[in-house]
Amino acid sequence: MRFARGLLLYNEHAGSQKEPVIEQVISVLHETVGRIDQKIINEPGAGERMCYMNAADYDLVIIYGGDGTVHECINGISLLDKRPIVAVLPGGTCNDFSRAIGVPEDLEGACRLLKTGVVRTIDLGTMNDRFFTNFLGIGMITDTSQNIDPAKKTMLGKMSYYLSALEMVRHPSFFYYMIEADGMKLEGEAAMIVALNGNYIGAFDLPFKADNEDGYLELIIVKDSGFPLVKEVLQTRKIKETGEHAANLEHHQVQSFTIQTNHPMQIDMDGEVYAVTPAVCGIKKRHIQVIGSP
Repeated sequence: MRFARGLLLYNEHAGSQKEPVIEQVISVLHETVGRIDQKIINEPGAGERMCYMNAADYDLVIIYGGDGTVHECINGISLLDKRPIVAVLPGGTCNDFSRAIGVPEDLEGACRLLKTGVVRTIDLGTMNDRFFTNFLGIGMITDTSQNIDPAKKTMLGKMSYYLSALEMVRHPSFFYYMIEADGMKLEGEAAMIVALNGNYIGAFDLPFKADNEDGYLELIIVKDSGFPLVKEVLQTRKIKETGEHAANLEHHQVQSFTIQTNHPMQIDMDGEVYAVTPAVCGIKKRHIQVIGSP
C-alpha cells in the first residue's frame, strides 16, 4: 500500500450524484490506502476543525468537495507541525485548486491519481493569519462571488459564475488602493486586485503564468473593465505566449505585500468571503504536500 492510514473528509453537500459518494470511491481508494477513516463535513468551519484536531494522526487526508471545502481543510492542516499529504477529489462547481494541481475532473480518475500521481510540495498564500491555495482578491471578483444566486448556482453550475462575472464587468465599481509590495509603493484607482498562487478562477485558465511552487504571488491590479477585460480572458493563450496584455492592468511578481483601501473592502479567498481590508499578505513557500499529475 502506498499509504497506511488515510482520513476521508466528505462535504455532504458536494457533487450531484444520487448514489452516496463514499460508495463510489471507497473501493478505489482502498487500492492505495490501507485503512480509511471517514468524517462528514456538515457545517461551515467543520472541515477546518476536523483537520486541526485529527489530521496529524494520518499520512494522507483525502478531501472530497469544492474549493471552499478545500480552503477550510487546508487552513486546519497548515497550522500543524506534522502535516499529512493532501489529496483532492473534485466535488464543487469550479474546482479551481484541483485543476491547478492536475487532478482529473472525473471522480474515478481523481481517485486513481492516488496511485499514479506524484507528491508535490506547494506554496500557500497567506492573508493575516489565514491561508489560501489559489487566489486572494478584492473588488469585482468579490462582487462576482457575492452576486451569485444560490438557486442558479445549483441549477447552472459554472455558468452561474460566468453570468455574475459578465454583470460585474458591465457595471464595475472602482476603489482607491495603497499597496506596499517588496519595497514598491503602488497606489491609484482599480476595479479589481488579485494575488494569484494558481492559474484558475471560476474554471477559467487565466492569462498569467502563476506557479504554486515558485515562492511568489502574481499581483494583478486591474484598472479597466468592460470589453478590454473580456478580451483578456478570451485571448489567454496568445497573451501567455507574448506577455502583451489586452486590459489596462499592472502585473507584479511579489513575495509579500500590504494593502489598504479608502474604505474597508471584502476579501475573497478561494471563493470564500469573510475578511476585509486592510491586510498583510505573503507566501509560505513549499508549505504543504499534495498529490497531483505526474
